[in-house]
Amino acid sequence: MIRKSGDNTKGIIFLLGSALLYSIMPILIRFLGSGHVPPMSQVFLRYIFAFLSALVYFIITKSKFALSKNTIVFLVLVAVFGYALTNLFFTYGIIYTEVSNGLFIFYCFSIITPILGYFILKEKANRYNLIALAVTLLALLLLFRPNSFATWKIGGFSALLSAFGQSFYLISRKKLPQYSSQLLLLVSTFVGVLVLGVLSLSFEHSFYAGGNGITTLAPNTWLVTVLFGIDNFLAWLLMSKGFQYIKSALGSILLLSELLFATLLAFLFFREIPGMYATFGGVLVIISSILIILKGDNS
Repeated sequence: MIRKSGDNTKGIIFLLGSALLYSIMPILIRFLGSGHVPPMSQVFLRYIFAFLSALVYFIITKSKFALSKNTIVFLVLVAVFGYALTNLFFTYGIIYTEVSNGLFIFYCFSIITPILGYFILKEKANRYNLIALAVTLLALLLLFRPNSFATWKIGGFSALLSAFGQSFYLISRKKLPQYSSQLLLLVSTFVGVLVLGVLSLSFEHSFYAGGNGITTLAPNTWLVTVLFGIDNFLAWLLMSKGFQYIKSALGSILLLSELLFATLLAFLFFREIPGMYATFGGVLVIISSILIILKGDNS
């Protein structure tokens, strides 16, 4: 399929917007954690408001709810493993290994996705694509400098599942072109509410039944939860739209701009100043993005 330059531009804008929205999430996670909302329930509650946002958007855009019998099973699998569980695996990856290790493994989705795209989607790759992937891997190593490999057992495996879940969603989006982003998000967020609802009620029962749980959450915690859900919906919507227009290799690397936005927000909100390695890693992310936009095979 030959893509127009205007389509590539749309895809790039959508994905940069998605990356910006994603970069806000760590701040919101920190806030909800300080508000004593356990991990599964954090994801469950924000999925509720993400689904409501998707429903409102679906109605406003007058989208049609039409599912193909041949793709329903695949669509549900995408919603469960590509959307519902990806954030959960990511959370446990951060809990059970060092943060740097968990982030390094998760962001390897930017390497995994183009490789899967080559074999599954038959997307072409020239030498500039390969150089950009190599630069991206070096950038990840400099940004996170993974260590303490002995802690990679449960945590590392969870982060790896999260990375593959993200890649699975991105590749699957290309395999489901008949579905609009509105419908895909509506189904994904609904399934996310069901799956995380069952998990959180089963494993974090005390949060809902205890006297110091959900009934005692402060109003500002609820406000952040609502905003988190809306942010979650918008980030996935823009990401889904972006991958309608551009190839997985370009899109997955562009999503790494989230790290640059997150670094800027961490400085503004927490006065966290990136070190030399992180700064150089960020520069490499920019270089790999520019390289693959200008010289990569995106047709």
